[in-house]
Amino acid sequence: MEQLFHESLILTNLNLNHSHEALKVLAQALQSQGYVKETYYDALIEREENYATGLPGEGINVAIPHADPIHVNTNAIAIGICQNPVDFKMMGNHDETLGVEIIFMLALKDGHAHINVLSQLMGVLQNEALLHKLKSIRSKSELYQVLTEHIH
Repeated sequence: MEQLFHESLILTNLNLNHSHEALKVLAQALQSQGYVKETYYDALIEREENYATGLPGEGINVAIPHADPIHVNTNAIAIGICQNPVDFKMMGNHDETLGVEIIFMLALKDGHAHINVLSQLMGVLQNEALLHKLKSIRSKSELYQVLTEHIH
């Protein structure tokens, strides 16, 4: 599989107040580098309203937002590490919110890659030590190295 992570798409120490703000920052990073089309952010918000992406992790909650592949130019994953938890609606239960600290924004063109990446991310969600390590790292290059060791 092609390289999905790029240091330029790893955003650390984000100080955000709302899930839409977090989604905008990450979508802009993807769009400014040509990974997604201009339509990506609006499609992302629409999808998030209908199918929430907040997931409880082992000690740290995660969100895995994504939009339909027609809005993607090239496969990539943008990562957001938040200073403080940002409320996202919980997957499968729109009435409940989770304080999310790590966001994996998927921009994937094909369904097979999508399923493969989601499967690997589920493994990350169940690894408390790895989640805490990802949350505590401040160096983009170190985060990149850890991510590429666990998701490829």
